[in-house]
Amino acid sequence: MTATIQDVAKAAGVSVGTVSRAMNNYPDISAKTRERILEVAKELQYRPNLVAKSLSSKHPRNIALILSGFLEDVMFNDFETMLMKGCYQFAIEHDLEISMHVINTKTQEEKSYEQLCYEHNIAGAVIFGLKNTDPYFKSLEESRKPCVTIDVEVSGENVSNVTNDHVAAFDELTQYLIDQGHQNIALVCGRKNAAVTSQRMEGAVSAMRRNGLSLPKELIIYTNFLKEEASAGVAKFLEEKAGDGVTAFLCMSDMLAIGTIEALKGAGARVPEDYSVVGYDGLYVTEYTDPKITTVDQNIKDKGYEAAHLLYDMIEGIRPAQDLILPHKLEIRDSVKKLNV
Repeated sequence: MTATIQDVAKAAGVSVGTVSRAMNNYPDISAKTRERILEVAKELQYRPNLVAKSLSSKHPRNIALILSGFLEDVMFNDFETMLMKGCYQFAIEHDLEISMHVINTKTQEEKSYEQLCYEHNIAGAVIFGLKNTDPYFKSLEESRKPCVTIDVEVSGENVSNVTNDHVAAFDELTQYLIDQGHQNIALVCGRKNAAVTSQRMEGAVSAMRRNGLSLPKELIIYTNFLKEEASAGVAKFLEEKAGDGVTAFLCMSDMLAIGTIEALKGAGARVPEDYSVVGYDGLYVTEYTDPKITTVDQNIKDKGYEAAHLLYDMIEGIRPAQDLILPHKLEIRDSVKKLNV
């Protein structure tokens, strides 16, 4: 039979409240009493209820990683994996309990962020995958529970955002293609209502205008950041010959770049001999594709780590809500051909 906190209190000759305070390191318990209680608990093999412990603590140790739209994704990719690794690494280093919750538009309508936190005893959360059309995008403004969003800026006294300068990064990536002699560039976009799509679009247009180039709408291929949609969209693009004269595909994610290469090879084209392709994210898989993909590494694992770090500091009152912009790096590999112009 499993020992209870009442058993420990009876064996140690103290009250249940004293056992609880000793377990939670309250200063009003003498070292001698705490030592005796811990020794009795060890002898009885008592295991404290973590939820109860957290509830009684002045500083809750439970945080969450909330993934929005996860179930709608066709495939699980490195982005989520690397983001979670960063969050969990910080949690382990700081003795935090971290849980993962999957939500979609329907669940956001049925249960508020604060209600989710209350039901699961969550002190705050890192939220990834939020769209600007989601219910949480608006309701988080009034939240009293701290949260940190990834790559989507939400107004609110208790809301922080961790991101990269996607405009500058995509400008740099576009400029790299132009510097390699590419002037007719097709753009493979993500979701139309995603903040990062508009930011990366802004970066591409900025670089093209600076170099006297334009981006006609017939050279824009929209997807939902899905590899399959990129592959189908680029295949249709080639069949309709909308891209006659195009020499490069500028993709808003690495998975879109992989889908683009898949479509190009399916049409009998070679990369980079016939078409150049660049991606964005810095996923591990880009080092093993054929060819290895030139991309912008946005340090996804660090993004997860710093998001959890910022959330922890908000909960503890160390840092206020803020926008945290992390550095990026252009990784030049084998998927771009330099043209003689």
